[in-house]
Amino acid sequence: MILNQRLVLFAFSIFLIIGCTMENRGSKILRVAFPYKNKVEFYEPTRIHLAPEYIFLENTFSPLIELGKKDGNPEAGVAEEFNWVGDELHLKIRDDLKTTTGIKITAEDALFSLKRVLVISANTHGNFKDIMCPDEDIKDIEAPCAGMKVKGNTLILKPKGKKTFLLPMLAAIDFAVIPKGSVDPKTLKIVDYKNTSGPYYVEKDDGNGKITLLANKNHYHYKGNIAQQIELVPAGIDGEKDSITLFKENKVDFITTIDKLNPEKVIDFSEESGAELHSTMNIRTFILCFTSKGLKRFNKEQRLWIGKKMKDIFRDHFLSKSGFEVVDQFFPIHGDGSIDDEKMNTVKSLFQNSNSPVDLSGANLSIVRLGNTSEYKSKITEVFKGLKVTDGKNVPAFLKYEDESEMPDFWIGGPDTGFMEDIGLISYSLNAGIFGDIKQEIKQWLHDYMTLETKTKRMDRLKDLHKKTLESAVLVPLVSAPYVAVARKGWKIELSQIFANNPLWPVIKK
Repeated sequence: MILNQRLVLFAFSIFLIIGCTMENRGSKILRVAFPYKNKVEFYEPTRIHLAPEYIFLENTFSPLIELGKKDGNPEAGVAEEFNWVGDELHLKIRDDLKTTTGIKITAEDALFSLKRVLVISANTHGNFKDIMCPDEDIKDIEAPCAGMKVKGNTLILKPKGKKTFLLPMLAAIDFAVIPKGSVDPKTLKIVDYKNTSGPYYVEKDDGNGKITLLANKNHYHYKGNIAQQIELVPAGIDGEKDSITLFKENKVDFITTIDKLNPEKVIDFSEESGAELHSTMNIRTFILCFTSKGLKRFNKEQRLWIGKKMKDIFRDHFLSKSGFEVVDQFFPIHGDGSIDDEKMNTVKSLFQNSNSPVDLSGANLSIVRLGNTSEYKSKITEVFKGLKVTDGKNVPAFLKYEDESEMPDFWIGGPDTGFMEDIGLISYSLNAGIFGDIKQEIKQWLHDYMTLETKTKRMDRLKDLHKKTLESAVLVPLVSAPYVAVARKGWKIELSQIFANNPLWPVIKK
């Protein structure tokens, strides 16, 4: 009898231990509404076209340098120390950084990752080659690259001029450190998403967009109060329920800054539900951009008229909603690259005085990731008779067309801008065709911009490009908005107010 009682007590104790363990783990599971349904193999640091790709990668891979969430200044990342020694940048890699299976991440991995960027030569956030080896053609991952070497566990970079941009550029996830053993040596494709350099690694992928990430306890961002397990739940895409519906049904706990829904939906929902809201400054600009096809089809006066009418439509629709403001330039007012009031008045008058109606029959407008377009599509087609409006899956500049006739004439999107000079965002905006879809000229402009050592001269050049693009109505700002995120009660959001990105480790358990 006594033996049976002891067995019962022992079994009950085991049950409590297991139950507490499961409850503890369960309390640290964060179910995230995610607007993509791709397999993990889709995500590639050298090919980032839209924000969800960046968000996935910044949580699974880490860069050498990170930017402070309050001031944007360079901080330690994979490199725990960084300093200039003469004309060389010394990046001391953390000695204790390992993948989840215990593989040490070293300066050799960092060197390999940067050389991989040079060989693939397709990244969108910053021109690394132009800084490090403008006169070399690196086609082989094993080929030596002057100006890049390893000494002990320190990566040493010796740029050929333009060193002003090297540190902030290395903070972009395009230049994330990828363990050499996680990459196929021949194709250079990432083949192992478990042994990553980031705070999280891929534990499971169902092939339909639901991906499970687990925390890497060997990472420098690891803490006991971060989500130990993350479930990426497809939302608002390919027939999936939108994020707010999933939140209400208790199927997700977190809506990211890059959700498919526009910010006003998320803001209003947070007020109704009492969920925790995070909001950035208004660093997202809804813009109308003309493609190379549209620039040939419509002259300046016609573009101004189209832009004027589109401003009216978007302002009539969005300005009564939470978070939106009038904006007439791409960069935030008083931010780097913004234009002063006198010059902006000249630009505004061009739109106000435009009176060249144009027949848009047969023209095509692509709207890229701006919420439920059905809410305002009818207003667009009512004003622009004969215009075909489609939901675009990507920015036209990043798509391949068999023939120019397949390309839209213009597109509307909502990229982030930022208040500070950000070579990664500037480079992305140029590559995305925001300042004109003339790739060779843009490439030369970026090269010349990066040769200017003083910020005053660079800002003069950036403002000049900005002003010319606005005056010619190649780029038409419509409204601005913040990036917002929502967490279920019990979670606290500690994201930056000056960046649009959404690392998940700053979402902590209270």
